Amino acid sequence: MSKIQIGIDFGITNSDIAIKSDEKISFESIESQKNIHLSLTNIIKNKQEANEISNIFVTGSKHSDLPDKINNIVLNKKNEIDCIGIGAKKLSNLDSDFLILSCGTGTACVSYLDDKISHLGGSGLGGGTIRGLCKLITEIDDPIEIEKLSQNGSQIGDYLLKDVVSGPIGTLPRDSIAVHFGNLDMINKLNKEDVCKSVIYLVATNVARLAATTALSAGLDKIIVVGKSPDYSLYKELLKKWVEYAGLEIMFPENGQYATCLGALETLKVN
Repeated sequence: MSKIQIGIDFGITNSDIAIKSDEKISFESIESQKNIHLSLTNIIKNKQEANEISNIFVTGSKHSDLPDKINNIVLNKKNEIDCIGIGAKKLSNLDSDFLILSCGTGTACVSYLDDKISHLGGSGLGGGTIRGLCKLITEIDDPIEIEKLSQNGSQIGDYLLKDVVSGPIGTLPRDSIAVHFGNLDMINKLNKEDVCKSVIYLVATNVARLAATTALSAGLDKIIVVGKSPDYSLYKELLKKWVEYAGLEIMFPENGQYATCLGALETLKVN
């Protein structure tokens, strides 16, 4: 029976898990449950069937409500913002300073500056907004289905700059959105594909601009994107477009979804 260490990031929608065994790290994700104690118990029960758990590190939603021990194993409770920064640093392997854009159910902007990790802000817009609005309008909330539908949608419900102004506005591209879902003459003609596409546009473009503005204000020129929302290909495309439009570098590290649970496993001096 091998010894393992587990890092768990309890999210609103999904709980992400990093498992360290013999210096090798693997990842998995499960659907979150409203009862965080039950979620943890199920994770541990599953892992203890074939392994001896030596350490458990927990972070994320309401992790501080958990007991100090479970099954005689100490629960090491970690600050979520620190874990985001530590995990992003590990995955990106960057030596320079950067901004982390954590794209989960909501959105957080975290700086890694002079070896210090700080929360700079965020937004209630995120992956949860996409699923919630799509369910409200189309009764579809499965991310895989939303992704498929968005690939075949149009933006007839949005007003683009070229639809509402005759000349340029600064250096903005003519196909920039002037008003999300603003074309009231077409709203009742939208199909599910159109809705899914426009909802992703609404969230992703605003999150990208938030990230770019926050990075520029902090004097940072690199943005590392972690979290699950970039699994939507259009979301990832729009983040890249608008961050690069601001003159910044953007990176999507492999296994970025698991940055926070990985950060819980890592040891790093955080001031």
